[in-house]
Amino acid sequence: MKKRESGLRRSGKTKLPRWRAALSIFGGLAMAFLTYFFFLNWSVVKNFDATSALLKGDILALQLANPNLDSLKASQAQVLSQLYQEQETSALQFPSSKKAIAKAIEIANQVNQEIDLRYKSPSSSSQSPSSSSQSARQMTQERQQEAQSQQKLNSLLSSNTLNPSSSSADSSAAVPQNQKVTKPW
Repeated sequence: MKKRESGLRRSGKTKLPRWRAALSIFGGLAMAFLTYFFFLNWSVVKNFDATSALLKGDILALQLANPNLDSLKASQAQVLSQLYQEQETSALQFPSSKKAIAKAIEIANQVNQEIDLRYKSPSSSSQSPSSSSQSARQMTQERQQEAQSQQKLNSLLSSNTLNPSSSSADSSAAVPQNQKVTKPW
């Protein structure tokens, strides 16, 4: 018996038992899946950082006295497109990544609504009303809406109290405390 085993070893033709071969194949597939899973999540986090930086820049630009609404609208379309693209692989994402992306989409939609309100504001004042009292009332309402939207944006930006020393831009800087977007890692 010893001669037979040593003969097999010397020739290099040892056979693995079937269970070991099956275990090796299963282990290899599991390692490949885990590698893909972690690479996918790493990629989503990197893309989310870049997208949230764009979103934060749009919010800051919206606070300017006369923002370029056309460029903000185009930028927001890009932000939403990237966020929806990141959301496509949500089945393989960490739960915190899913939540952060969903919250960022919600914030981006709020910014879009604010941009749409500002688009409507100048066009409605360009129409000539029939009386001066209507015109004054309309201007007062527009100023109130603008002041309210400015307050919302200020509160969104000032609520970044969790990690003020962070060098990485994220969308949590633009979210009220009760709607904080957590980073997905």
